[in-house]
Amino acid sequence: MGCTRAYIQNENVVYEFTTRDVIRDDCGLLASAAPEDLWDGKLHISGEVVRLEYGLEDALLVGRFLDGSAADSDVFAMDGSVANVSLPGKEAEAQCFVDQLTLHMEGTTRCATEFVGVLSVRYEQRIQQPGCACQLWVRYQAIQQDKSPCGSSS
Repeated sequence: MGCTRAYIQNENVVYEFTTRDVIRDDCGLLASAAPEDLWDGKLHISGEVVRLEYGLEDALLVGRFLDGSAADSDVFAMDGSVANVSLPGKEAEAQCFVDQLTLHMEGTTRCATEFVGVLSVRYEQRIQQPGCACQLWVRYQAIQQDKSPCGSSS
């Protein structure tokens, strides 16, 4: 059993997530007033394990750093779920009662204070509800709260 690698990503701090590209948003889960704003999250790293306390329904995502990433680019993947939630549906008045909300996040470290990647969110319902077959897929940027993006001089 070998030692774990040191990762440069800052941990135990809040990251502000913003949308860089909406790939899919079937039910309009993103706020219509500010669709670039996603939910903030607090990142934790323990050896190879990475966890994120994420603001969407207080989800906890757990995963690990992936083997084979470039030395200057740490890559990780996390999954999580939340049971029994009520979320918006496709129609403006529709409310979806979801047995499980599943989340998958992939990220690549750009520097100690920033990572980028893809987030997917899927509604899982046991009883079919018209207008509730929803998924959200976005490319995101996560920057440590009160910090500037990598490479900017602020």
